[in-house]
Amino acid sequence: MKSESVTVNEKGEGIAEALAMTEKVGKYNDLERKPLLHLRLLAEEMFGMLHGIAGEVEASYWIENEANKYELHMKSEINMTFSIKDQLLAVSSSGKNEASRSFMGKIRAMIGDIVLSSRESMPYAVVNTAVTYPMGAIFDESSVVWSMAMYKEDVQNHLDADEKATEAWDELEKSIVANIADDVKVKIVGDTVEMIVIKSF
Repeated sequence: MKSESVTVNEKGEGIAEALAMTEKVGKYNDLERKPLLHLRLLAEEMFGMLHGIAGEVEASYWIENEANKYELHMKSEINMTFSIKDQLLAVSSSGKNEASRSFMGKIRAMIGDIVLSSRESMPYAVVNTAVTYPMGAIFDESSVVWSMAMYKEDVQNHLDADEKATEAWDELEKSIVANIADDVKVKIVGDTVEMIVIKSF
């Protein structure tokens, strides 16, 4: 089952409608109170990615559901205005910006890194970005796919050897999304970014 699509933006427009639609899908599938709350929390965290982005950002949001598995999709084409570019560069270049200190903030900064990179420089940007440790991204000539499950595995594998991995693990433990979701995938093709949050109940 695929739900209707709701348009949301950085100003918060459409978010109330999108959250109502999320609850409607959960209730239609007879989710109990706690799973329903988790589904809503995951949607809220996704929409939080849009807040604070300079310029106009519009995204389509929908839910795909099969049996007890839910996928929350948010897809946007980033029109790289100077204000958005400056902001993403500020976040992604140092990793010290307030917006990049949370797990979701780091995902947003990673998206900025990749969107701002040309196809030729993408491997360098993916391997050497300062804001996520380690990236856990798979890339080819035209697209990048990042997975939280891969990221978690990479971090766990380096816990004993790297202080940054310990910091990354602490961020994961504090993250609502990392604690509730089974996986988060980010697909980037050119200027089109799609985030998929996956949860089975």
